[in-house]
Amino acid sequence: MRRVAIVIGIVLVLCALPAPAQQRSVTLPLDKEGLVDLHSAALANEIAAMRAEIKANGWTFTVGVNPALRYDLNQLCGRRVELLPPDQILQEPAVRSVSAMAKPVKPTPTPTPPTGLLSYYIGLFTPPKDQGSCGSCWAFGTIDEAETAVLKHNGAPVGVVSGNAITASASDPDMSEQYVLSCNPYGYSCSGGNNALAFLTGANPGALPEACFEYTATDATCTYCSSPTWWHLSGWDYLTSDTTIPTVGAIKSAIDQYGAVTAYVYVDRTFQAYTGGVYNNTKTYRYTNHQIQLVGWDDSKGAWLLKNSWGTGWGIQGYMWITYGSCRVGEGAAWATF
Repeated sequence: MRRVAIVIGIVLVLCALPAPAQQRSVTLPLDKEGLVDLHSAALANEIAAMRAEIKANGWTFTVGVNPALRYDLNQLCGRRVELLPPDQILQEPAVRSVSAMAKPVKPTPTPTPPTGLLSYYIGLFTPPKDQGSCGSCWAFGTIDEAETAVLKHNGAPVGVVSGNAITASASDPDMSEQYVLSCNPYGYSCSGGNNALAFLTGANPGALPEACFEYTATDATCTYCSSPTWWHLSGWDYLTSDTTIPTVGAIKSAIDQYGAVTAYVYVDRTFQAYTGGVYNNTKTYRYTNHQIQLVGWDDSKGAWLLKNSWGTGWGIQGYMWITYGSCRVGEGAAWATF
């Protein structure tokens, strides 16, 4: 009887746990290409449910149908902490309590900015790209930071934000994400990975041009043009570590000094469906699943300007305003130099 009671207890606990956020809440109809049908009634109903949740929580962002919704989140979110070298993983597990993942909490008060930093700053970055259905966000986040390092070295102008119009610093350099995806020695792939800036430094040759190894959103064989131009990074480092979140002040200081930082965030379906406003999801998450770049901040919004890799049809031309601390944004923040 005792054994039966224990089994029943385990079943009840498992039933009480929230469904993983990277899975769709319903099975959505597919189109002729095998992607989610963006015109289906089922997707419209899910968007309506998200809007009701946003209203009930008093959040200030909007959601709607966008091209990123063609994919499952597990196709887009390729952060894989289990692939880190053992010496980079903290003894404390990244997922401490699955049952607490979606527990609503009160918004964190906006921290007082450190002395000497502006209340508003936009850094150095290239335009957003589109990773497609490959879980290569880690390669895009890595290349985003490498491109920023070159922009900083070359004295490029900062980006400009005017309302919902966001202009990147420059479109050149345009480095190859496919090279990092296909040629890295860490086992990272379309099935996921982590920050790979180390692959562009040290004894490695660096990054090469997009035209030399064009992106295919597949685990293509490592083959690229002969005699490429190389951008070899002179250095990189985490602000704290791959699995911890630096302070807001530390991230601001790094963006101010290096132009931008690559970092992680936890993505759920409301993030995927984001179309505008300040993303201020107040749910508690215990780990991250997606790599992005933080390219600026605005204290009047209490938010970072986040650059994503889901194309310009997502969010605000491929960007998002996300409040400090939301969804573990900033975990694993790292900089690079050229």
